[in-house]
Amino acid sequence: MTEIEKWNSHKSAALYGLDSWGQPYFSPNDNGTITVTPNGSEGPKLDLYDLVNQVKARGIGLPILFRFNGILRNQVDIIHRAFHTAIKEQNYTGRYTLCFPIKVNQQRHVVDILRAAGEQYQMGLEVGSKPELIAVLGLQNAESGPLLCNGYKDAEYIELALMSKKVGRRPIITIEKLSELQTVLDVSEKLNVTPEIGFRIRLSGKGSGRWEKSGGERAKFGLTIGEIVEAFETLKKKNMLSIISLLHFHVGSQITAIDALKVALREAVQVYIQLRRDCPNLTMLDVGGGLGVDYDGSKTTFASSMNYTVDEYARDIVWILGEACEQAGVPAPDIISESGRALAAHHAVLVFNALGIANSFSYTCNINEILSKTKHKTVTTLCSLYQELTPKNCQETLNDALQLRQDVLDQFNLGIVSITDRALVDEVFWGLLYQIKQKTAEMFYVPEDLERLAWLLTDTYFCNFSVFQSMPDSWAIQQIFPVMPIHRLNEQPTRSVVLADISCDSDGKIDRFADLKDVKRYLPVHAINETQPYYFATFFVGAYQEILGDLHNLFGDTNAVHVEVNNDGRIQFSDVVLGDSIREVLQYVQYDKNDLIERWRNSVEDAVDKGLVSAEESASIYRKYVGAFDAYTYLGSGPEV
Repeated sequence: MTEIEKWNSHKSAALYGLDSWGQPYFSPNDNGTITVTPNGSEGPKLDLYDLVNQVKARGIGLPILFRFNGILRNQVDIIHRAFHTAIKEQNYTGRYTLCFPIKVNQQRHVVDILRAAGEQYQMGLEVGSKPELIAVLGLQNAESGPLLCNGYKDAEYIELALMSKKVGRRPIITIEKLSELQTVLDVSEKLNVTPEIGFRIRLSGKGSGRWEKSGGERAKFGLTIGEIVEAFETLKKKNMLSIISLLHFHVGSQITAIDALKVALREAVQVYIQLRRDCPNLTMLDVGGGLGVDYDGSKTTFASSMNYTVDEYARDIVWILGEACEQAGVPAPDIISESGRALAAHHAVLVFNALGIANSFSYTCNINEILSKTKHKTVTTLCSLYQELTPKNCQETLNDALQLRQDVLDQFNLGIVSITDRALVDEVFWGLLYQIKQKTAEMFYVPEDLERLAWLLTDTYFCNFSVFQSMPDSWAIQQIFPVMPIHRLNEQPTRSVVLADISCDSDGKIDRFADLKDVKRYLPVHAINETQPYYFATFFVGAYQEILGDLHNLFGDTNAVHVEVNNDGRIQFSDVVLGDSIREVLQYVQYDKNDLIERWRNSVEDAVDKGLVSAEESASIYRKYVGAFDAYTYLGSGPEV
């Protein structure tokens, strides 16, 4: 039995890190596909590959964004359970409230699922702009948790927030610039509504990871200690200290190291303690966002990971706040967190199909055939190196091959080497490098130069998606998202690839992949079978990616399918949100369908008049153009490979 025959889906899970980053929602199964358990590890299991086929049978084309509603609900439970357990274990006297900042994912279906899941906990929502506020005012009900109003505020924003208090909402306006305080006071007097406000502190300490500059003394938002004292004195003179109910800080999204949060907590709780003595209604401390997601499964301080668990996060917050308040003799605050990324990231999975392949080298070469075509010395020398290769001489052979090829390139640029001989040199060179890579499997120690061959000898798989639309953070900030094929996991991968999207931009690719030790610059995959589609999935794209996605090359939103699963395992596609049509994306950039059609009709008529096409041909050309306006922006009409 060969090694390939011994391969199984559990080896694939280890190879792609699925065992590390996938828990508790994604795991391999014995069929060689990926199992999804949206309600947690003890819930019903779904086959992701089967889901794709079911959706395709309904006429919904790839790429498809699957949103697993159960994962959203389960994440709400996980975070609440962590805090409630920590509060009980440590006899903490305050309560905990989770708030979802809708900037993380403003899709109405997503916000609705989270809002409904959090009703039993009185979960709140956080907004950072007037449009977000208007959206939430129409969604939230009077029994919901707090409505945190953050971001840059004008009088209209504040007026809308305070008016909602009259109809049963609980808006808490966070003062992030000192000038906002007077605006709140003026608007509240005009409306005859007593406001409830919070102060956002600009701490000296920063977070950790890619977004650490969100915090610290140079942060965009927040009041300095001096400004908080000034605001405090202003309200004291007006006998209005009672309107202060919340203290808020934020050290940055995706906190990778728990120590950074601990430092910020110790500074923030001292501000709370000193203000609390004069502000009897100051009962809440908002620790902001930052609860991380372990995108690569490494459990480290790497930018795409986190060196702590949700339980540890909750325990540390509760312990630090409780201990400091007990020593100071003040009541412990009710804790609020805005854990948006941790709530939303896991639930969305983008599935897309491979369209084609571009090779940068040949796997094999026929040495005898090559030698029959030329007597060029470099070609014959490379052929000898190919034939004499052993595991012991791999490093020496690589050094010689690199030098020989460079000599030929120099000679070609001087016109000394023919294009035919240059092509033969390349054929042997790449074939030799591939054979060296194969020999490294027999070596106990692989030198660094030879390890790099796996990255050098990569193919490019062109895939039916847009990086800029569906995972812009991968391009913009080199965020790592887990990516892997969703089927054929019982087969050993034989190719090393990077994934290119269908945009015309050279940056439209994924060439950084999750790995427990470092960033992997290639993805092991299977050879494409032209008779069967080959599907990939990118996981954890539920936070920020949809709303940040742009229309590069006018590729629009993808089809999105919400998946529900009952306790008996019955699947329901509860909501299907069709992706943008060509007409819709053209409208975004001010192209009018009727105007374009009329211009095209005139062009076709001119072609008929000039005898370039017949009248019958013109009708077909016209209909094809008109019909294209309602088509999906992605490649769904042709055969898949």
